[in-house]
Amino acid sequence: MIKNKINLCLPVLLLLLLVSACKSNPDYREVAGERAVAAAKALVATDHNNPIKMEQMILEAKAVQSEYLLMGDTVAAQAFDAAFREYLVMHDELLAKELFE
Repeated sequence: MIKNKINLCLPVLLLLLLVSACKSNPDYREVAGERAVAAAKALVATDHNNPIKMEQMILEAKAVQSEYLLMGDTVAAQAFDAAFREYLVMHDELLAKELFE
């Protein structure tokens, strides 16, 4: 029961953060991009035959991106997403297609 309420509250919280004022610190954007590349590199290096480890790496990347959303910095969160996607497209096109299409 409590778990269901938490599962319902989390998307609402994230939506409120997205709708909030779009504040951004240029330093956060740069760091977000660097962290995205590091997360994408780790994902590419993960054994693709181990779905549990792959899922763990994806969740860890989303957790990093969520840090920027929780700070209210949607621009940094978007920078993270763009850098993450770009790295995957350049270094593991099949994985990028599987994740983003």
